Amino acid sequence: MHIDTHIDLLFDMKKSFRKFSPQSETGHVDLLRARKGDLLAGFFAIFPAENNYYIDEGVRRWLDLVSNPDNHLKKITSYFDLQTLINERKSQKIFEEREIGAIMHIEGSAGIDTSLNRLYVFHECGLRSVGLTWNEANHFATGADGDPNRGLTSEGKNLISAINDLNMILDISHLNDKSFWDVMKYTNISILSSHSNLRKYADHKRNLTNEMVQEIAKSNGSIGINFCKRFLSTKEDHPPNRFCAMEMIREIINITGSTDHVHIGSDFDGCSIPDDVKDISTMSKFFVELKERLHLEKLDIEKIQYKNVERIIKTIFH
Repeated sequence: MHIDTHIDLLFDMKKSFRKFSPQSETGHVDLLRARKGDLLAGFFAIFPAENNYYIDEGVRRWLDLVSNPDNHLKKITSYFDLQTLINERKSQKIFEEREIGAIMHIEGSAGIDTSLNRLYVFHECGLRSVGLTWNEANHFATGADGDPNRGLTSEGKNLISAINDLNMILDISHLNDKSFWDVMKYTNISILSSHSNLRKYADHKRNLTNEMVQEIAKSNGSIGINFCKRFLSTKEDHPPNRFCAMEMIREIINITGSTDHVHIGSDFDGCSIPDDVKDISTMSKFFVELKERLHLEKLDIEKIQYKNVERIIKTIFH
């Protein structure tokens, strides 16, 4: 079983009008394939980004996904044996009864006003994980495509404080370098990098440097390796495949000196992935291969599969 910290299923369902159950002919994730891939829980991303500061559009997208009685998330969690993880009791239930857990995550803080009132409303609706930006700049921080000299803002510091007060998870994926380092200087909570790879293997500003990996490990956080082709490899003689992801996992283990700070954040339904990954149904096989390729002990592979993320999830229920 495994926990995946970035699945774009909600956005893909809305965009392509496909169904979650019993099985879809398109996309990377549905109920049957999730069960075949032994998914324990997923961070299901809500994507509100539109324009840099277009808060009203962000709110509209959020409410469309979570407040409408006919919304996709409620369809998924109510009808298809998924548990929305909003408290410790529900978190424990997925382990005891093997129901698939759904953690509500927002990919970028467009839609949150600078007074932060909407953050508290979204939290009441079940939001438990917050990414500060997508690739854009917003009131709070700067994404990978933004001004490299602009980082975390004073409003962003207030947002992080509120996230901490609400015991929510803070995700640094998509931040530009300056925002990343500003965040790490400002907070001492365990940091999640939900779906970020390594620049050493794919030289892209969305990926992490070795120094960033070390800093996340110092926070007792964890890094989710994703299967997006352009973030797996940029080398012409080394096309992106599942082994690129495995080698990045090996590298993070080497950088941090342990298996405590890496997991999978696939980006399924949100990007183009290698043919040899295919979809979420192959993940059980992926972890078997990973264990053999890296010569991992049982506890080590379990950490990568779910224990590292479980550790971070438990921080929001203390």
